[in-house]
Amino acid sequence: MSQALPILDLSWANDPKTRPQLLRQLHAALFDVGFLNVVNHGVPPKTIDNVTDLLPSLFALPSEKKASLSKLNSAHFLGYSGFAEETTLGKQDLREQFDYATELPEVWQGPNENVVDERFSSNESKSSGQVNGNDSSSTRNFNQLYWRLRGPNQWPDERTLPGFRKALSDYHDEVEALSYRFVHLIEEAFEIPVGTFDHFFGRQSHTTTKTTNGDTLPCRTYLPPQHRIKLLRYPPSPADSQTAGQGVGAHKDSSGWLTFLYQVGNEEGLEVLSSSDKWIRAKPIPNSFVVNFGNAFEAATEGAVKATIHRVIAPGPKSNVRYSIPFFMGLPLDMTVSEVRQYIPEKVRSLRNQAEGGDAVSSFLDPRWDSLGESQLRKWIRSHREVGEKWYGKEGVAYYTQEE
Repeated sequence: MSQALPILDLSWANDPKTRPQLLRQLHAALFDVGFLNVVNHGVPPKTIDNVTDLLPSLFALPSEKKASLSKLNSAHFLGYSGFAEETTLGKQDLREQFDYATELPEVWQGPNENVVDERFSSNESKSSGQVNGNDSSSTRNFNQLYWRLRGPNQWPDERTLPGFRKALSDYHDEVEALSYRFVHLIEEAFEIPVGTFDHFFGRQSHTTTKTTNGDTLPCRTYLPPQHRIKLLRYPPSPADSQTAGQGVGAHKDSSGWLTFLYQVGNEEGLEVLSSSDKWIRAKPIPNSFVVNFGNAFEAATEGAVKATIHRVIAPGPKSNVRYSIPFFMGLPLDMTVSEVRQYIPEKVRSLRNQAEGGDAVSSFLDPRWDSLGESQLRKWIRSHREVGEKWYGKEGVAYYTQEE
C-alpha cells in the first residue's frame, strides 16, 4: 500500500471512455487496500453543509438536553453518548457522539419480561430465525432478540435546533443513494451481474438472480435494512497531556456493508493499517468521502474485498476540534454471511487465495457469528455495556461479551 489512499473520480462512470479505467481502479482499491477516497460523488455540497454547519450547535446543546437523548433511553442504541462512554478493545474512545439511523418503526415482538433468561438458556439463540423462499414480513420471526435493534431515532426538539432533522434526513437519503450506485460499480468491477445485491436492500425488481456461474438463486424478500449515521466530535486533549489519546481504537467496521465517511474540515486523525503493518494517515480531502468495507463484505467475498483495520487518533492539546460523519450501509438483520456468500461467484471468492496462496481465508469461515443480527447485537452490547445491561440484561451482556 502506498503512503496515501487511492482517489477515485466517480464522474468517470458517466463516460464510456473512462468507465473501464474507473472500474480497474476500483477493483485494485478494493482488493489491495480496502480504503479509498471518492470525489465527484454526486452528493450535493449544500446537503453536506446543511449538516456540518449544525454540528457545533448540536454538541453545544445544554447537558440536560443531550442527556434527554441518551442511548440509555433506546434499546436500538440510538441517541447521545457522552465523552468516553463508548469503548473499543476495552478502552474508552475519547469522543462524544450522536447515533442516528434510517427512521423506522419497532418490529420486535418478543416477551416483555424474562426475555433474557429465556433467550440465553438454550442453543436456539444461534438461530437466525429466517424463513426459506420469498418470505414476507407477515411470516418473518420477529421474536429474535436482534430485531430489538431496529427502531426510531431520538431527535432534538425542533425549537432547540431548527432544521436539524430535515438536514440529517436529506443527508441520509443522498448518501444512501450514493451507496446503491457504488454497490453497482463494485458488482461491475468484479464482473458480478449488476443488481445482484439489490434485494439485500429491498430494491429488487425480480424474484431470482443468475450468478456468473450460471446458477439461478432466489431473491428473498427482506425488510429494507436500517442504515446508521454517527455524528462525532473529538475534542482536543487536555493542555497538560503530552500525547493525543485514542479517538477510536484499531478495528474493522462491523456495522454494515460499506462505510462512507465525511471528514469535516482539515483536522486529521483517521489512520489506516497498510499490508506492511504501517499506519497511513487518511488526510481529509475537500468534498470527498472515505469509503471502506465492513466485515460482512470481507467474509462474504472470502477476502477479495478487504475490511481494513483503522483507528482514529484524538486531536492533540494544540489541535482543533475534529468532527466526522460516518454512514454505515446496513444489511438485513435476518441474513447470514453464508447466505450472502451464495451470491458471490466462486471466481471472486478465490481471488485472495490465488494471489496469496494457501488457506488465506480460513478466518472468514468462523460460524459463530454467521448471523448478521447476532453479530450486530454483539457489537453494540460490547461497545455500550451500560445500555446493553438496561435493555438486554446482565445475562445478555455476559453472553455477548464472553471471550472467544
